[in-house]
Amino acid sequence: MSIKVNSVKCPECGADLPVEEGRTQLFCSYCGSKIIITDENKYTYHYVDDAAIKQAETDKLVKMRELDLEEKRESEGHTIRSALTIIWLILSTIVIVICIIEMSSEEGLVTGFLMLFYLGAPLVGGGAYLIFKILPEKENNRSLIRNGGIRFPKGIMPFNDKNYEVVRNALENAGFTNITCINMHDLTIGLLQKPGSVESVSVNGKAIISEGKVFMPNDPVTITYHGK
Repeated sequence: MSIKVNSVKCPECGADLPVEEGRTQLFCSYCGSKIIITDENKYTYHYVDDAAIKQAETDKLVKMRELDLEEKRESEGHTIRSALTIIWLILSTIVIVICIIEMSSEEGLVTGFLMLFYLGAPLVGGGAYLIFKILPEKENNRSLIRNGGIRFPKGIMPFNDKNYEVVRNALENAGFTNITCINMHDLTIGLLQKPGSVESVSVNGKAIISEGKVFMPNDPVTITYHGK
């Protein structure tokens, strides 16, 4: 908005304010609104919401702090995984070498095989499962939660003894927003399965086989159930 400058009307409270020649800005003496003079003949209103600016600055600082903490947690998680991987490789190598040495002799063949079966296999397989499966999933779950993810609710498994509406309500209460229920139309008499009983629940096309995993609220959830 531009007009000749002689006096200005405050955009917030409507008070008439005199403008001295040569001034580039002034504040309303009644409400504090700021008015910027763009040149010697024209002016523009410029309202400064100090509270909003301070809130935006605070939100920015909080977000930066959260990002710093997230990076720190990720770094610590990678460090722990790297250390566990090194320890696992060393122990696995030692155990396997001992087993091979033991099996190389005729007298220790059986002992070496038993050591490999009962000690080596659990150490190698269990360690690999922990390092490459469990820990990455936990890190991914924590990352999803920090970005608004929600956990698949506990207490609704096994599904096959529950009505699909009960499962759907539980998922909606947990925060899931994209739920589709599909009737399989596989019942004629209903002797083997109750109408409405759940056959399976999947998220993002993958069947749910355990509780507590983290997903985003809008991830597609599909409930298939038995019905006529």
